[in-house]
Amino acid sequence: MTTSDRGDSGAVAVLVGILAIFLIGLSAFTVDLGASYVSNRNLQKAADAGALAGAQVLTKTKGTCNSVASDSTAVAAAHQAAITVAKKNYPHVSWAEDASWSVKCDPKLKVLLVTFGNSGETDARFTGVFGGSDKITTTRAAEATVDVAPGTGDSVRPIALCSASFDPAYMDRSGDFVRIHFPGAGRVPPAACNVNLSGNWWLTDCPGERTGAAGGEDGLPNQIINGCPDAVSVIPGQADATTPGALTVVLEDACPTAPEYSETCMSGNPGNITQGQTGAAWKTFMDSGDIGVFPVFCAPSSCSAVTASGNGTNTVFPVYKLVSAYPCGYHFDKNSYYDATHANCAGNPFSTAGDSSSNNYFVFKIVNFRTSVSNSKSECALGAECDGGLRRTRLTG
Repeated sequence: MTTSDRGDSGAVAVLVGILAIFLIGLSAFTVDLGASYVSNRNLQKAADAGALAGAQVLTKTKGTCNSVASDSTAVAAAHQAAITVAKKNYPHVSWAEDASWSVKCDPKLKVLLVTFGNSGETDARFTGVFGGSDKITTTRAAEATVDVAPGTGDSVRPIALCSASFDPAYMDRSGDFVRIHFPGAGRVPPAACNVNLSGNWWLTDCPGERTGAAGGEDGLPNQIINGCPDAVSVIPGQADATTPGALTVVLEDACPTAPEYSETCMSGNPGNITQGQTGAAWKTFMDSGDIGVFPVFCAPSSCSAVTASGNGTNTVFPVYKLVSAYPCGYHFDKNSYYDATHANCAGNPFSTAGDSSSNNYFVFKIVNFRTSVSNSKSECALGAECDGGLRRTRLTG
């Protein structure tokens, strides 16, 4: 071997040695980077879950956007829920909450913004050999919102309510219970709801059933007990109507008829609210203790005129808002009445027992209800008159 050959071999060996060190370092960096990526992704999932959990707790609190955000008890409960859920999604001893937590009201969108963040450490198994840190700390945050849901895919019951019945003059002062009267003998205020829809008792068909069926698998009793199988939503464009007259126009123009499968225009069912199987169906529903969602048609003073129109199966109920409530009692004429006894109706101030009048009415306990719907724009601010208690939570950041 010549001197030149020995020199070339030595140079190659040096280069291979340097390259080996570089490749080992690159491999170490790649392994640790991969571990950091997985940790980062899991922390983001934990932050998302925590923000949503906090938002979902706040759906139970009534009030305006600002009043909910300033309710320290509700916010503290939401914060604890966020921490609990996030830790379950990142069960590592290094988990820690960061300083991101906040609940505030967006002054423009009038929605609650819930922000939550967390951090965690990942062991750097190789980069420490090369002088780097033996721990990689990652921080991730998420934002969720709470607003008024524009619709719901379940729990809608086939009976329309009159918006004027929600005036405080006709509600218990707690704001929880309301007695809503329906057509028939012994009618009582509010006068704005005294609308004549011949052949209709404010009963509706579900969106996919427009035959006015009284019985059978798709009939009124089954819809009362189990709810409508199809989605129902409020009429869009209401947010831009700033006067009762403008709101009336928006609602009436949206529903000249109630076509099959319309989510926003309910059609009439001619069943008699005081006869047949409807009473037994309402009793079954009440005894279940479930929440129902009820479409509301608009009447003065919210609108300049009653927006329900027509008669019989041709009655049209434009969906002004959706109210979520426990049904707690009914009174049909003198001989048919019932008070629910489950805990969700405790404190009902409108007992039907002993009422010998001919009045037809329901008693509802208004509550908030979280539902899953589309990403459509909300037509109502939290706590506004159009807010019937439906809530939506979404990840927005």
